[in-house]
Amino acid sequence: MIKVPAIGVALSMMATVVRANAQVSPPAPETLALGDWLLAPVLDVRAYGDYRHDLDDQDRGILIERSRLGLDGSRGAVEGRVVLQDARVLLLSGTAPVEGPLPVALVGAYEAWVEGHTASAHPSFVRVGRQPVVWGEGRLLGVSDWSPTGRSLDAVRGRLAFGDGAVELLAAALEDDAQGTALPETPYGELFGARGEWAFDPLLAAEAYVLARLAQFNPAYESGVEGQTGAGAARLHGAGQGWSWAAEGVLEVGHVDGAARGQSIFTGPRTAWAVAARLGRTLSDVALRPDVGLGAAYASGDRGGRVYTGFDPLLPDVHEWHGAMDVFSWSNEAEASARVAAAAWSDGGVSVEYRYARLAQPGAAWESAYLLTLGQAPGNAHASLGHEIDAGLAWSPWVPVHLQAGYSVLFLGDGAQAALRANFGAVPSVSQFAFAQARVGF
Repeated sequence: MIKVPAIGVALSMMATVVRANAQVSPPAPETLALGDWLLAPVLDVRAYGDYRHDLDDQDRGILIERSRLGLDGSRGAVEGRVVLQDARVLLLSGTAPVEGPLPVALVGAYEAWVEGHTASAHPSFVRVGRQPVVWGEGRLLGVSDWSPTGRSLDAVRGRLAFGDGAVELLAAALEDDAQGTALPETPYGELFGARGEWAFDPLLAAEAYVLARLAQFNPAYESGVEGQTGAGAARLHGAGQGWSWAAEGVLEVGHVDGAARGQSIFTGPRTAWAVAARLGRTLSDVALRPDVGLGAAYASGDRGGRVYTGFDPLLPDVHEWHGAMDVFSWSNEAEASARVAAAAWSDGGVSVEYRYARLAQPGAAWESAYLLTLGQAPGNAHASLGHEIDAGLAWSPWVPVHLQAGYSVLFLGDGAQAALRANFGAVPSVSQFAFAQARVGF
């Protein structure tokens, strides 16, 4: 019988955390004039700890420390930024969580770029150097700020804004970015992209983009990456009058040069697809201003034929779209979720979210948000991964300070237990997760 930790009980009674969007290098509250230059400090310090009764029936804990310190300088049409980062993961149990992240100790530049831009509210620009990049909602290309190191790319990026629209081009060198591995960063490929967007109305905007990833070898923390993958995505979204919504679809094509299929390795063409949608409503005239939302997502899995049909989410965010426990990803899964949040007081709130997930192809791999394979049973006929409930609390007593805590429980379905049993033998029927985080930044 699994014992629920005391912190889990306390946090579950509080309901849950209001989802806080990742803040990447937010603007500094003050600037210093030095001649014709305006200088602004950048500071982001994060302390995080969690406990897990993990998917292999073991108890684990980790501590994460991340400090970012830098300077942003601008002079007319020229701007540059340098942000140094120290990120470390300490394992309290001696072994890493099954779903990730893995141990890491990294000191280096998180941002180091220079750009030229136009003077407008929505400027055109050309930026060169190491920089965080988000396209769409971060499902295919995101900063993964919840991970120990976050993600930034060594890239050349150009954006041309006109009227209510813009076009953008991207070329980047890819490295094993250490968000889920203890190995040194190693170049493994290139990423090219083109993106266009147009806002018709606050409640209706359109975005379309293509990404091409050329991978020379397979990073240690990902599966099925080696080869050439092209993705075309279309997204409709809007926010206003208390409503927010988005719908996105992606088609992938390319060639796989070494994807695992059970005990064999597949080489051949790839065709895969995925869709996701969400709808939210804030009830401003109701006590506690409740925010309710629904979500759904599907990503194809590999059927085992002559074409590889497993969807690859490329460089996704963790923690944001597939549950707080990071045991689900936009790959070989179908899920539906519902969420309620409330502003319990002026500077904080609570929320609760429920999610049900299934394997799109029961015999294919189940991957975590960190793109680690959790399990695979080629003969498995059961699809249910299970029911996840996320709960927590968020409080910002002062503007630069953000405190969060949460508790999650996953009731594993027969499909999850079959996939895990192939890797670990005996598996639990329930997995638990509790975390606390303090973050200071400007």
